[in-house]
Amino acid sequence: MRFFLLFLLSTIMILSCKEQKTATAPDLQNAENAPAFNTDIDIPTAKNMIAQSPKIVLLDVRTPEEIALGKIGDAVEIDITSPDFNEKVAALDKSKEYIVYCAAGGRSAKAVHMMKELGFDKTYNLKAGYTGWAKAQ
Repeated sequence: MRFFLLFLLSTIMILSCKEQKTATAPDLQNAENAPAFNTDIDIPTAKNMIAQSPKIVLLDVRTPEEIALGKIGDAVEIDITSPDFNEKVAALDKSKEYIVYCAAGGRSAKAVHMMKELGFDKTYNLKAGYTGWAKAQ
């Protein structure tokens, strides 16, 4: 019995130490191999993605008042607090790659989750948001 318990415990420890894959930013060298899941990205990663793939769509989910203070490039504007947010997002091209941002990353994380539920595969949350982007400039 002791041997069995020792064997079982050893097996569990070995299996729990096995390397597990985690969500990472897309493989920027091989854009066609980018992961088909949503993930948070930082500002340097976002800038690198934008530089390497001009087809990436920036999606600003802040309110019009916030956007009036500035935005990133020619981002598409869809206010997440708008009652028709889901309909507007659903009308976007699901085959494109999106970097979604708000002021600090909270609302955009929710938007990315909503987009995943609507069938978008390549959506990334700019976790520092516009505030972090503006500070990095």
